[in-house]
Amino acid sequence: MFIVRLASFFYLQNRSKAIFYHDIHSLKQYTFDSTPIEKFKKHIEIIRSNGYEIVKEITKPFGQVEISFDDGYLGIYDNIEVIKELNIPIQLFVVSSFLNKDNYINKNQLIFLNTLPQIRISSHTHSHKILTKMDSEDLKFELFKSKKKLEKILNCKINAISFPFGRFNKNVIEESKKIGYTKQYIGMPGFYNKITDFKRRSLIHYLANEKEFKAILKGGDHVLSFWYQMKHSIL
Repeated sequence: MFIVRLASFFYLQNRSKAIFYHDIHSLKQYTFDSTPIEKFKKHIEIIRSNGYEIVKEITKPFGQVEISFDDGYLGIYDNIEVIKELNIPIQLFVVSSFLNKDNYINKNQLIFLNTLPQIRISSHTHSHKILTKMDSEDLKFELFKSKKKLEKILNCKINAISFPFGRFNKNVIEESKKIGYTKQYIGMPGFYNKITDFKRRSLIHYLANEKEFKAILKGGDHVLSFWYQMKHSIL
């Protein structure tokens, strides 16, 4: 992570940025890549002390941070009072076929979370498969099934999606638009850019210390973007 911290020094302004986690935990941990609740609280403190506003959705090029969680683990439900106390908006990307499975929220918990002003529910596909490896019909099913299932349960429109493993290409973007998703999120570092068809997000690793978190917030992890694009052959 040294290179990330070093690269962060090249970004002096508070550019708006989306970050994401997989889960948070206090007592019970549901996945290995869950962030301890006290560390998460410290992250929120760092965001605010550096002059950022935590928002439901980024609308400005500077000074805003958007936070989301992928997969739909139970930790968010268990620690919802902490989210309320911190008074932060959270977007929860849910894998629709994971509902009611061990370690994941169930249908009733999803409905409850959707009633809270702090929580916004979105899609993380139906079964969390690599979309770029699917044929046309399977891809359409993954995108459509999740959207319609969540909309039926929650009785509201689901307009945003994050792509599993961060894997996507132009075809995935276009198909998701046809299905009715107006906002596409990816797990690749980058600042807010209203021109692109997708929204970049930086993963906050569960082992990241305070210095590493600050570096990511300032854009230090962007040095990894080229490696990411080459590895996954995207864009």
